[in-house]
Amino acid sequence: MHALGKTLLLAAITLLAGAASASLPAQGAPPTAQSKQEQARTRFRELTDRMQKLMVVLQQSEPEDSKLIAVGLTFVQEKKLHPRLEHASALMQQERWDDALAVMTELRQDLGRLYELLQNRNLDLRRLMEEIQRLQGFRDRVEQLAREQGERKQDSVRVEDLERHLAAIEAQRQRAETLLAQQQALRGETAQLGVDGAGAAAAAKALAGREGQLAQETDRLAKDLAALDREAAARQGEGAPPTAPGDDSSAGAAAAARAMGQAEQQLGGNRPESSLRDQEHAIEQLRRTIERLEAMAEAARRELLKLPFDQLAQRQEQTQQATDALSRAMEQSEQESDGADGRPTPGKNRVQQAVPKQRAAAGQLREEKPAKQKQQDAKEDLEAAQRELDEALAQLRQQLQDEVLRALEERFTAMLQQQRDLSLQTLTLDKTRQSVPGAPGNLPAALAEKIQLVATGESDLEIEAADALKLLAEDGTTAVFPPLVEQLRDDLHAVARRCRQQETGAAVQAGQRDVEDLLELLIGALRRTIERREAGEAGSCDGGAPPLVPVSAELKVLRILQDRVNKATKEFDGREAEQKASAAGRSETDRLADKQARVRDLMRRLAVKLGKENDAVEGR
Repeated sequence: MHALGKTLLLAAITLLAGAASASLPAQGAPPTAQSKQEQARTRFRELTDRMQKLMVVLQQSEPEDSKLIAVGLTFVQEKKLHPRLEHASALMQQERWDDALAVMTELRQDLGRLYELLQNRNLDLRRLMEEIQRLQGFRDRVEQLAREQGERKQDSVRVEDLERHLAAIEAQRQRAETLLAQQQALRGETAQLGVDGAGAAAAAKALAGREGQLAQETDRLAKDLAALDREAAARQGEGAPPTAPGDDSSAGAAAAARAMGQAEQQLGGNRPESSLRDQEHAIEQLRRTIERLEAMAEAARRELLKLPFDQLAQRQEQTQQATDALSRAMEQSEQESDGADGRPTPGKNRVQQAVPKQRAAAGQLREEKPAKQKQQDAKEDLEAAQRELDEALAQLRQQLQDEVLRALEERFTAMLQQQRDLSLQTLTLDKTRQSVPGAPGNLPAALAEKIQLVATGESDLEIEAADALKLLAEDGTTAVFPPLVEQLRDDLHAVARRCRQQETGAAVQAGQRDVEDLLELLIGALRRTIERREAGEAGSCDGGAPPLVPVSAELKVLRILQDRVNKATKEFDGREAEQKASAAGRSETDRLADKQARVRDLMRRLAVKLGKENDAVEGR
């Protein structure tokens, strides 16, 4: 942001913070409440006037910040904050304190929302998260399209494979028919041979030679058919009819070859009549082989009918249209998105390159030609786009983690300063009330009002802790930090509750010290992590992504927590027996037990996280 813009916006935010803190009247002090309410109304009017001027100043130099202020002014208008502030003042003038308090409670909530909106401390975080969300959406669509394109390619591979299989079946069937015709011719010649005479013996011997050659060719066919049978068996789950043992094509051809061999021996021994039986058996087995090949061909044709080219082309066109739509969406988003900063969307060019290849593949399928190469090329383009998006997302998530770390460190540092101020106020108020005569319940209105302001401050810190917890939940890579921040939120809630009950004593102050200790611990761990990242050090977690806070830092946090518990336990153990047995002593014992249980639970969480990571590494 421009220096002038920063100065003016900071002034507006500071003014709004003052207006918000002044806007809630305290019970029991009507004159003071009226004065503060009028002050809040006046300051809020000044704020909106300055916002109007600031918006104009920033329109050219910082359009995003100008837009942010415009949103804030719209919020003021939509929520009717000015009329509601005037209405609250009128209720106070009428001494309708309960009604005024109800109105001012709602006003304070809306002023707080406006404060957060204008402050927009996490603007960079928001933009990063929006960019991650944008690219993640494209990445998911690319992954789906790559998967679909792979399926389209497999369809083409299957068609091509079935066509090749069918052609192989046809070629082997023709071989079998040729062998069958030759065997039938041989049988006819054998039947015409006489049983006597030298001429018959010579003819039988010649037929034996031809029968032997036919047996060799049929044996080679059987061996070739064995591979075809194995392929057909593999297709049984895809629609081919199952075969019984000995009922495949190679078995029939092998049986025919054996019968031919026996016929050759009979002919060689000049026993043509005996060879006829073997020749008939060979003919029968070749016919069975041909029938089996025809059944295999029919099964392949049925499979082809399930994958007609027009349907394949239609499916490919649908994938191509979806890819083209994604390409246009990436182009449009690139122009509209602030997160893109004018840079091309990762993977966009590869998605665009896939479209003409998909279109060409659909055209080939329309011509009843498999298009697996074009489809493979398109699939590779989409997979390359997915890799580019994955790389960009990994970089953005790394940047997001850096922003989250800085945001958390800044948030916790500001919270610690505010808590220290509240702790000091609580100590001062407790000393003051000790000097007030009368029962603790009869506090002066001014003192009660100040205690309630402390309660409000603790509640505001509780909200800050809850917001920090959301950042950690969105990251999801740490085991110890989220429950620690949950504890911080709960401790702040407990302190605020006690303050609302007008408590300022030892229990409240001990709770505030716990909050400070926990904030110091979190800040220290975050600063060490930031320093390690700036030095180029980073750990790893599931999937290879670096955790927000490394395990070593989480272990150090646990060690510090345990050391503190040990130190407090030793200090408590050194007290007198009467002190230990007192109500305060028993309360201290409960606090120590709770702290020890917290460390134990955190250690268990970290152990579970490490166990899951080890399982994931072993599974890869």
